[in-house]
Amino acid sequence: MFGGNGKSCNWKIGDQITFAVESGLFEGVFTSEVVGINPRQGLIQIQFPMVEGRLVLLPVGTTVTIRQEGLPEPQNRFIVIERVGGEKRSLVLKHTDFEINRLVYLTPPKDRQLISVCSGKGGAGKTTLAINLAYALAEWNYKTCIFDAALGTANVDVLLDLAPRYHLGHLIAGKRGLMDILTEVRPRMYVVPGCSGVQLLTELTIYEYNLLASEIQQLFDYFDVIIIDTSSGITASTTNFILASQGGYLITTPEPHAITDTYALLKTLVTQRKRPVNLNLVVNRVYYRSEAKNTADKLQFAARKFLNFELGYAGFIFDDTRVREANMQQKPVLELEPSALASQGLRAIADKFHEKDAGVRNRSPGSILDRIKQISKRA
Repeated sequence: MFGGNGKSCNWKIGDQITFAVESGLFEGVFTSEVVGINPRQGLIQIQFPMVEGRLVLLPVGTTVTIRQEGLPEPQNRFIVIERVGGEKRSLVLKHTDFEINRLVYLTPPKDRQLISVCSGKGGAGKTTLAINLAYALAEWNYKTCIFDAALGTANVDVLLDLAPRYHLGHLIAGKRGLMDILTEVRPRMYVVPGCSGVQLLTELTIYEYNLLASEIQQLFDYFDVIIIDTSSGITASTTNFILASQGGYLITTPEPHAITDTYALLKTLVTQRKRPVNLNLVVNRVYYRSEAKNTADKLQFAARKFLNFELGYAGFIFDDTRVREANMQQKPVLELEPSALASQGLRAIADKFHEKDAGVRNRSPGSILDRIKQISKRA
């Protein structure tokens, strides 16, 4: 059963559970099917119970007691924390031993790094930055993983010419585990593929976000750097990942509408933050160095004056047709054309990251699969 002391869960997806409800609106004993489980957060997702062909719409905040032989009732008490609508209609329950927290923060170990790559609008070059940053860091002997959190429009696998059999949709549905979907790109560079064309995953529920956050936390056992490629815009699915990782790279282009959208995302993040957030600006598709500087100056000034926030500056990337050629050939531009203007900008951003990481000299290019096998043996 669940428990704040780390006990595991005895249920699995597809199991039928029986639970009792005592509230001002509903009383009785109901049966439902388990459709999702997140033991680390004390969460269980069940279908809406039905009585005589009608849904029992238990309100958020209702306490339920799941009946399980051999366990006293206090250990099986849950609270309804969310009602999921649409095709995925279900209830999300949280065990009373666990604190109800709408945003699970990610906490990398001291020798690990977590980077989110975000943008206010689509087409700014967010995924290109994530891929080439991972490629460059892998060359520095960092064991890197791109977590494609651009759900519904994920394309990291497409731009890297991968054909993964499973993706995050299978993970959320409970059909596959994290190691089933982890895909190798090259030595020291892996991808957790997202999924495209699945509208239901464009807005994650609290349960689904917490599930993915707990899976990302597992990746620190295997990788030095995890790069989260988020969706564009200011939806909760995007901002939750950025805030949970405490920042990363904010990419924009010099166009006025891109700057406006970037500021809107920054304002949303600063308003919602509950702990320090470190964001560094990257200006993409510039023709002149002065253009990049002017764009950065505008956003840094606005952030400082109106948001009381110090926005960092990581660098810029020249507009370069080689990037399009690399995308067409489904390769990182750093691999296809290392000397291209865009490659020089991307390399400079990676080098700056490398210089700030004091523990880089202790890294070794050992096999990630070897590390996974060793951890599996200890489990």
